[in-house]
Amino acid sequence: MDDISTIIRTGTLVIVCGSLIWGCAEKPAQVTDQALQAIQAAKEAGAMEYAPEELRLAEDEYQKAQEEITTQDNTFVLTRNYDGAKVILTKVVTDAEQAKIKAVTNKQQAKTGAEASMALAKSMLEEAKNRLVQAPRGKGTQADLQALHGDLQAAETTFAEIEPLLAKEDFLGVKAKAESVLALATRVNDQVAHAMQKAGKVKA
Repeated sequence: MDDISTIIRTGTLVIVCGSLIWGCAEKPAQVTDQALQAIQAAKEAGAMEYAPEELRLAEDEYQKAQEEITTQDNTFVLTRNYDGAKVILTKVVTDAEQAKIKAVTNKQQAKTGAEASMALAKSMLEEAKNRLVQAPRGKGTQADLQALHGDLQAAETTFAEIEPLLAKEDFLGVKAKAESVLALATRVNDQVAHAMQKAGKVKA
């Protein structure tokens, strides 16, 4: 009878120990999936453009976790322990969520800035068109006027490229295009103003 009890106790101990070992050696599949989903959610929120450093941090940590998992995979089965990988993956989830939050915030700010830049560029472009009509014409002005018309045409072409970017929510692209339009229109305005001032002085 004692032998049977000993066998039962031994068997139970083996099962318990085996369960503990298996628990430590179980790959962190669930938290790995959570980490991947968090990174993907951050990307979909625009983190690649609007929170690149935060996203890169999460992706680097995910890579470290995978390296740790590989290290444990190559370790003797009874000594495997994926707790370190779990800790890193949990941090990946947190950092990826922070990247998503920052991306949403930065994207909204970029949208506001892009719309303001677009409005300013449009206003300056209209002013350049009106100014160019008033530019002095006469001997020696043809080449200058041709150059100004070229700048104005380039500004109009660039401005026409803004709307498609806005539709795609490429607010960084919108701002860049708007700034280019603004620079061209400002140059036209300044040169026409200078020509008018010069013509006024000559006339005087």
